[in-house]
Amino acid sequence: MKADMNTAVERYYDTTLDLYEELWGEHVHHGFWDEGERPDADGADRHRATDRLVHELVSYAGVPDGARVLDVGCGIGGPALYLAGALGCAVVGVTLSASQAARAGEKAQEAGLADRAEFHQLDALSTGFPDASFDVLWAVESLMHIADREAFFAEAMRLLRPGGRLAIATWSQRDGELSQDEQELIDQILKHQVMPSFSSLEEHERMANAAGFTEVASVDWSRAVANSWDPEFALIKKPEHGRATMVSLARERGADVLGFFYAGPLMKKGFDTGVVTYGAIRAVKPVEASRNADTFNEVVELLRVVLDQDAAWSASITPATTLDRDLEMESIELTAWSKVVQARYGAAADLAAHVAGLGVDQIIALTVGDIAAYVNAQADGA
Repeated sequence: MKADMNTAVERYYDTTLDLYEELWGEHVHHGFWDEGERPDADGADRHRATDRLVHELVSYAGVPDGARVLDVGCGIGGPALYLAGALGCAVVGVTLSASQAARAGEKAQEAGLADRAEFHQLDALSTGFPDASFDVLWAVESLMHIADREAFFAEAMRLLRPGGRLAIATWSQRDGELSQDEQELIDQILKHQVMPSFSSLEEHERMANAAGFTEVASVDWSRAVANSWDPEFALIKKPEHGRATMVSLARERGADVLGFFYAGPLMKKGFDTGVVTYGAIRAVKPVEASRNADTFNEVVELLRVVLDQDAAWSASITPATTLDRDLEMESIELTAWSKVVQARYGAAADLAAHVAGLGVDQIIALTVGDIAAYVNAQADGA
């Protein structure tokens, strides 16, 4: 599922890169307008409105000047170059699309910012970056493409330094149960935009809290961004020759490219009916989480020794890695791991006994992060 979705997202953005840049500009995301503002001679045009959204997220999340930033789903580098330029940040952008990464790199060179902004084709959930590598994890309209959002928040917790900040702007959906018509509309949007699902802003907050973040908050920007999907309002340039262009592109690049054109009316309807929402989420990695991170790293190192893996293997293990499916641990390996953990943390840290006391569903869902938290708790009580 994950591999299939990643491949589909990569193909979609490789296919539509030039269309987004030509019709939407360097910021491939929503614009932000004040209530009653129109993009005429006295108001923000689409390009300035997309700049405004970046500024709003910087302010809302408290992104500091000079921060080291991981930009998840960096697109063609619009927000990253603002962070690197105006704020003097050191930015590492990752995207599933090789074409986007290459174009972002070109734009960084053109802007004279290649020394502060670099871009890579990487999966955001398995970048290989060391723990506590970044001051800010920035994700503008990329989280919708990630099916396992709990894993995203766990990985963000791993990658951020204590006190580091999470800054997210995302498409979302109304909280609560949807009607059949609402769900059908959502399903159409997901299909054409190559997304597995939407979460509500409230669900994002719950996932951030569950991952251990503090100061978690969200703000609904739906009314400020909804007009991004109204071509007349946002003054979005239309493709020459209209439908003929769409047919020609589909023949050249495949039918997937049509999702680019279908999205507009569907998203406008979603905002008009209130089923589609949009907002920002902010959170902070607590300073005390550094001890948990230290324990996690030590527990992974002990596991690496037991499984006789090389040093590079540890980078592939995140707090969200499960024992049953991802690691496929056998009981003999768990017993050996338990013994070396006890030698390090004391007899109370008996992993084998802990796991034996869990139900089947709990064992299937048990993660390395859960084990580290258990070990921390037992070490505290020893």
